[in-house]
Amino acid sequence: MDDSALPATIRQALTTTTAGASGVARLVVAGLLEIGDDAARRAATADLLLRRLPGYAPIWHIAAAARGAGWADALRAIRADLDRSVEDSVATALAWLAARPGPVLSAPSSSVVARVLDRLPAPAADGPPVALAGADAIGPDAVLNIAGTRDLARRHPTLVVTTSLKLVPAAVFATLGSPAFERIPLAEFAGVVLDGELLDPADAGRRAAGRGPLRR
Repeated sequence: MDDSALPATIRQALTTTTAGASGVARLVVAGLLEIGDDAARRAATADLLLRRLPGYAPIWHIAAAARGAGWADALRAIRADLDRSVEDSVATALAWLAARPGPVLSAPSSSVVARVLDRLPAPAADGPPVALAGADAIGPDAVLNIAGTRDLARRHPTLVVTTSLKLVPAAVFATLGSPAFERIPLAEFAGVVLDGELLDPADAGRRAAGRGPLRR
């Protein structure tokens, strides 16, 4: 498929370096909805997205929804759930940080983490540093995220702030990744926020192990 034939939001999703996985997911959903009732074109676009964006767990869920019955309602539900879940996760991360005065560091490229930082008051002068990271995918045992996240998590207590759209089972997690990403054991993190719920990393891993495609 020629990229010029793709909706503008799909082309943007394929080239952006600043939107993060959640931002890319929104762009992809918008583009697939624009394609409309052409099932063959939707399926071909879903296949292209899986090939071209191999590091993003949400694409697996969105591609499954785009191919299914009731595809439009399914895609809209994913987008609505994502918007709600991001706001809930941002609020929980801010509460976690409020109990930990001191500098806040972060791994780059997460639109969810960027929202947290935008709402963060000036840090207190004392207190040890803590850190925030997004996730491009969460599997049963590890997080896939931008290179440099592992070093951050080993140096400072680090909270993963994301949504359940990033959860995938082991067989899918094994297929995801690119040179820009690294796999970090879940045990390296202080906690994981999913849809506003603060979880122990092991609990997040158990949820990933049982996760299937988000169909409606």
